[in-house]
Amino acid sequence: MGFDYNLLLYSTSALVPILCKENNKLDSYLAGLIEGDGSIKLPKKVKSEKGKILYPSITITFASKDLPLAQFLSPILNGSINKAKGEYYVLSVYSLKALHSLCQRINGKFRTPKIEALHRLIHWLNEYNKFERLDLLNLDNSNLLSNAWLAGLSDCDSNFLVTFTTQSGTAKNIQLTYRLSQRQNYHKTSELGNSYLPILTEIAKTFNTKIVSFERSRINVNTKYSFIELGYLVTVKSLSSRNELIKYFSEFSLLSSKHLDYLDWVESHELVLSQKYKTIEGTSKLIQLKNSMNTKRSQFNWDHLDGYNK
Repeated sequence: MGFDYNLLLYSTSALVPILCKENNKLDSYLAGLIEGDGSIKLPKKVKSEKGKILYPSITITFASKDLPLAQFLSPILNGSINKAKGEYYVLSVYSLKALHSLCQRINGKFRTPKIEALHRLIHWLNEYNKFERLDLLNLDNSNLLSNAWLAGLSDCDSNFLVTFTTQSGTAKNIQLTYRLSQRQNYHKTSELGNSYLPILTEIAKTFNTKIVSFERSRINVNTKYSFIELGYLVTVKSLSSRNELIKYFSEFSLLSSKHLDYLDWVESHELVLSQKYKTIEGTSKLIQLKNSMNTKRSQFNWDHLDGYNK
């Protein structure tokens, strides 16, 4: 009997609880990264009309400035990198051995409704793969601060902001903000649900902040038509919440160029704590840091990838 590609619903009794904590922080990071900017694709049928076997894949999209991260991950995942339309690169994992290995790494570490796609892929691998059979592990409900999952997701869907006004040459009304956004609903439904509200609620609770809903205009890459997507936004601003966030990213580093924005944001945070921003020199430094972050960044350093736990 062939695999049913329309199988979308899973009995919760078929899911295996997570009994132990994985020590390899890259595994949880990869789970967050794939849940953010990854795509798990399965063929709609086993063979093409010409009889060619069709295989699944996992792809991760990177902005062009983050090509070094894709190049860092590619040999680890036994993947390949291709230039996509626009300023993007796509890291693709196609071989069954590599897919099986990657599923072993991320199985049990997903926290969002995208686990539905991972479970379909595992079903496919168990049906057609000669390697060790994989159990369907449930969502990871461990403490968010206990592994690198949030770092992986943050590398996809977050940013660090420094805003302020100036008066008589010194900074006023300084706001240091971390923002993380996700769409409200996954496009397919399973018994595990399709809403991103539970995981965004958990993130907001962890950093003692709130969730807000928002709308944004998106473009369908296939039809080219625009549509309105509903999303959730978590914003970290308070001193205590910033301290908690810094403690987390000090242990579980961001790996994309966003790590450099984070370092500038932390330096801005320290300028505020020391009140050095109240001097003309301190404000000049704050302006310099702000003007080197996000889309204004022109210099990149990838030393943070050296020696990262693989």
